Amino acid sequence: MALAAVSLVATAFAPAATAADPDTVVDGLVSPLSLAVGADGTVFVSQNFAGMLTEAVPGEDPAVLYSDAAHREVGAVSVSGTTVTFATTGEGPADARLWTIDAGDVGGTPTQVANLWSYEKNHNPDGKTTYGIVGLSKKCISSIPKKHREGVVAYKGIKESHPYASYVAGETTYVADAAANAIWSVDATGVHTVATLPPVKVKVDKKLRKGFGLPKCVEGKTFKGEPVPTDIELGPDGNLYVTTLGGALGEQMPVGSVYRIAPATGAVSKMAGGLMSPVGIAIEPTGTAYISLLFPGLIMKQPVGGDPEVFAEVPFPGDVEVSDGTVYATQTDLTNDGTSPPAGKVLSWPPAA
Repeated sequence: MALAAVSLVATAFAPAATAADPDTVVDGLVSPLSLAVGADGTVFVSQNFAGMLTEAVPGEDPAVLYSDAAHREVGAVSVSGTTVTFATTGEGPADARLWTIDAGDVGGTPTQVANLWSYEKNHNPDGKTTYGIVGLSKKCISSIPKKHREGVVAYKGIKESHPYASYVAGETTYVADAAANAIWSVDATGVHTVATLPPVKVKVDKKLRKGFGLPKCVEGKTFKGEPVPTDIELGPDGNLYVTTLGGALGEQMPVGSVYRIAPATGAVSKMAGGLMSPVGIAIEPTGTAYISLLFPGLIMKQPVGGDPEVFAEVPFPGDVEVSDGTVYATQTDLTNDGTSPPAGKVLSWPPAA
């Protein structure tokens, strides 16, 4: 699989979308950020902030497969055969766990696969990595308003877990943990660290400084942002492909990336950079990749050896999947403040005739 190291900064000048208008598979969803599609076309979609996992069998009404009684966030959905994998994340107290549930077992009891927070708490693989603006003098730090110091003044990777995506390959489940900045593998022997992702490095200019509300003394320094992995897929070449958002920096500038990771060795290679808020990746058996860009509202298509093109325009797209030539994506409805009915969707683009 080949991904061009291209910049998607000027997305406003990108060619028109190549896909036809999509079909709506499911609508009325709250924050659908994670998606999986079974071999029979059944769609499994998380409603993250509502703490639910929804199942949509073709020809049937959608049903809530799982609802979290503890009101934890539900996400990181994947499916293998009739087994659906998902994660729950809680903040008070901190908690992150991986579960499985049988497809069709509506209202059933899931099986816990792993306590990811416990593993992160004990290992914290990015604990020695420095993030934030490095090389600041004490005087400069003291001039930064206290409310702006967190995440800006240099710090080491903290103990935190937020499993955002998963992929099942045989007996192993791979998890992209957005808060741990790591890729886990989970199997019968437990949880293991496959790789940690490198920080984003940006020189602080005037625009960035003002965007973060910082004093002039930070200009010219290097800002090391947390990578924040957002999706994970296994490519036809046997390697893992991971999108990274770029943390707080990635909400303001195109610093997102796609990395290739060798599962056996954990070797990390950067395949594409300059992406604006990539949150989903799907890969066809041919190696063609689809990447969703949250804030530009685009799904990009990257053929092997070809140039990237705009596949579809979707307001705030979340996850993207491809199954038997059909491309699926979520429309997250993230701008809804709760005063309007839920309007999140799962969309599909069947193969061109």
